[in-house]
Amino acid sequence: MAKVKFRILDRQQVSAHMPPPEQLLDVVAAGLAAHGRGDVVLPPKSHIQLDDRYNGHFNILVGWSGSVDAAGVKVVGDYVDNYKHGLPSEVAMLTLYDPRIGVPIALMDATDITTWRTGAVTAIGARHLAPPKPRILGHIGARGSAFPNIALLSLAHDFEEIRIHSRRAESREHLANRVRRELGLNAVAVDSTQAAVSGADIVVEATRLEQPQILIRDEWLEPDCLLITYGWKMAVDPKTVLGPSKIVVDDWRQCCHGGQLHPMIVSGELTSPMIHAEIGEIVAGGKAGRQATDGRIVFWHRGFAISDIVLGYDILRRAEATATGQVFTLFDGPAE
Repeated sequence: MAKVKFRILDRQQVSAHMPPPEQLLDVVAAGLAAHGRGDVVLPPKSHIQLDDRYNGHFNILVGWSGSVDAAGVKVVGDYVDNYKHGLPSEVAMLTLYDPRIGVPIALMDATDITTWRTGAVTAIGARHLAPPKPRILGHIGARGSAFPNIALLSLAHDFEEIRIHSRRAESREHLANRVRRELGLNAVAVDSTQAAVSGADIVVEATRLEQPQILIRDEWLEPDCLLITYGWKMAVDPKTVLGPSKIVVDDWRQCCHGGQLHPMIVSGELTSPMIHAEIGEIVAGGKAGRQATDGRIVFWHRGFAISDIVLGYDILRRAEATATGQVFTLFDGPAE
């Protein structure tokens, strides 16, 4: 008699079982290292493009990670105007599967998984690529993964100042207030991109532009800063991408299918030989991160299913231990 159990977790239950920040970083780093060792199956993400109709689109991320021996599919809606409806810019669902017998084991809200795994990849990248003792963080973008970026970056770096800029004054002020209140850090909302990034040691571009727009000029950036970028539309100066000491990505195959710097791949300006490493190769120890002779480094991460799967799997195991969520028997009958 075969029996398949299936657990459902809502957003509140997922949030209650999110691992503590340091453990969260370890979980996501293990997934990145598995990717760096080639112990994953990761087809490029696909998209349902509806930007011309609804100013948004769906991303579909699929994969398997050997680090937890689980497969997963995440569907995430990415909608610019969701703030008008009181919703996050990105709303997501994740399903997990047992790859040994091909059955689903969980369905969970992945809205917070998406933002926190993104922040974790940002922080892990900075762990390996930031200049020594960064003092100033410039953050462009104030919703979605912005708070997780800052919270997780601040675990390893003692920032003297965090400068936040976004298109809407209310969103940047809200984020600065939250960072001061919840993290106890010196965060200021500034009224221009230049004010945010000039003199910054780490710059994070996390915008959701409707059309490409160069927001971060090359001449504003410090010669040895780390620029982390992952917005959907290109917002960084091509000069910055063409002249750093190192360019690091999360997955080159996926970069060839869209995202922030994809126009430069299409034009032939950005090619595979220009990529120093995928971040998983650095985390796994196969390639070097920042070295003493390095100047500016660019880290472009598109986000991939492996991070969602390993974090979702960790949350599932925590939920099982506390008997949280609704459990259904999907199948209880004789094998055919």
